[in-house]
Amino acid sequence: MSLENKIINASTSTTTETTESLPVEERMKRRNILKALVLNVENYLTEKKKTLDDVQEDERDNFRRYKLLETSALQQKAKIDESILDYQKSIDSLKMLAEQKANSVLVTYKLDENLFSDAVIEEMDRVCIWLGANVMVEYKLEEAQELLTKHLANIEQTNGETEEELDFLRDQITTTEVNLANLYNYGVLLRKKSDGKYLTQQNSTH
Repeated sequence: MSLENKIINASTSTTTETTESLPVEERMKRRNILKALVLNVENYLTEKKKTLDDVQEDERDNFRRYKLLETSALQQKAKIDESILDYQKSIDSLKMLAEQKANSVLVTYKLDENLFSDAVIEEMDRVCIWLGANVMVEYKLEEAQELLTKHLANIEQTNGETEEELDFLRDQITTTEVNLANLYNYGVLLRKKSDGKYLTQQNSTH
């Protein structure tokens, strides 16, 4: 019997050890995804040494980037969720085989797309796990269950990190929308001040 073992951790990996996760802001910072809240537009323009139009275009670029990153993270999470289900099914199968290893077991296996067959397995005490990259390794049932359980814990950690990153990105999308509104309002204020000065100058000439 072959149990498909898909490891998804940002990229394909075969590590079985969970590692301590960095805070989400630190992880995003390392990918050059930063928080940027524009509270005082005038000070922000001075700090960046840019025009209002330039900063508005930067924020629009940031918004598009955050949306693309959100889409990518959602796609990754969908793959991780699918992988978690695969692992849980495989672990359940191993538990069943461990309980029935002294008896004959009838299993259904896949031959091709939409084509399955049945087989009777006598005294099942080992399984072959597909590790990817054309590598299949035989394990005792207990060893296989321990391996898949470790991989599942690793993927669940990745799933939690991905959810944190999604929350971060959604927060930045909202923040960028607020930034754009603040920049727009500042532009309106500048135009009103400019129009007021023009009217004052016009009145003083009469």
